[in-house]
Amino acid sequence: EKKVPKTFDADRLARLDSVLQQLVDNGTIPHAVTFVAHHGKVVHNKAFGWRSIENKIPCSTTDIFRMASQTKAITAVAVLQLMEQGKILLDDPIKKYIPEFANPKVLSTVNPQDSSYTSIPANKDITIRHLLTHTSGISYGWSNIRLVYDKMGIPISPMYSLQNISLGDVIKKLAACPLEHNPGEKFTYGMSVDVLGYLIEVVTGMPVNEYFKKNIFEPLEMNNTFFYFPENREN
Repeated sequence: EKKVPKTFDADRLARLDSVLQQLVDNGTIPHAVTFVAHHGKVVHNKAFGWRSIENKIPCSTTDIFRMASQTKAITAVAVLQLMEQGKILLDDPIKKYIPEFANPKVLSTVNPQDSSYTSIPANKDITIRHLLTHTSGISYGWSNIRLVYDKMGIPISPMYSLQNISLGDVIKKLAACPLEHNPGEKFTYGMSVDVLGYLIEVVTGMPVNEYFKKNIFEPLEMNNTFFYFPENREN
């Protein structure tokens, strides 16, 4: 069995300082905050760069950053909580909870001129497991399917879009769009987890942000985690 070292090499930790500062100095990144812990002890926690380059406000170790796709991990935790409670099964078809996903279709062709498309029936239903593993066939639209998404008014990240739209309305529109491929056929990174966000709302009767707050953020004392940054916290 490999032994875990009791201490960190100070010289190696110092490399973080030089590398990150160099990335800031050459303009590769605007800022960075490190947090390294070992056996319950914080061994490296520093800030580099600027919170605001224009106003010369330096970054600090207490600054709050946008999580972006780390939201997916939190959504997966919530879905697995519902599974543990016996409210869903991972191999349930999503149409059981969101009927608009009945009879999924797979994209064949797209006409760039008017965003019209042709499709064929998918060979199976999308399951919750497909959504968790990004094998549902739902993408972000980095291909021609984005033309279809745009025509339907579907933003890239519906679960935390700044547009005045509801998650349910967007997911129902997404359900009417064709898939990039048959469910389970391959991995395609995309809006599958946004669909799971709406699944959480359907199953619990709570907005997904409220479910996260009550069942994940508050129990874990994640007091600085929000969907939208509170105005009274801005500085």
